[in-house]
Amino acid sequence: MASNREWTTREIAIVRHGYSQGVPVKILASRVNRTEPAVRIKARQIGLLHPTHSSRQAIANFEARHGRSIRDMAREYRDMRLSRTALAHDIGIERKALREALGHDLWHSWPHMTIGRIDAIRERRPPKIAN
Repeated sequence: MASNREWTTREIAIVRHGYSQGVPVKILASRVNRTEPAVRIKARQIGLLHPTHSSRQAIANFEARHGRSIRDMAREYRDMRLSRTALAHDIGIERKALREALGHDLWHSWPHMTIGRIDAIRERRPPKIAN
């Protein structure tokens, strides 16, 4: 790996794009022929956050993949009676971060009984015996 040399515009573009997409630092380092610490330092210097460490970036990536806002996607999940936990999992963030992103009104508009919970209850109930 090279060291103590100036970063090229191309290398910075590779790091910028890769970081925002969640490419592991090890892979980015090999692409730009730098050490992992050097890539992390450069990313921090130019203000990048890796999606695995940034809920905001994970949400932005999710919105970009789906071409819709997180609030629109949340309404769709709610209307399909999918849980908030499922949405948080699909985005790759914790429920707390999802709650902050959605705001009070949308968060509390979710039904309490989701299809998954209803199915789980049905599976736990003993079968009815006909008399």
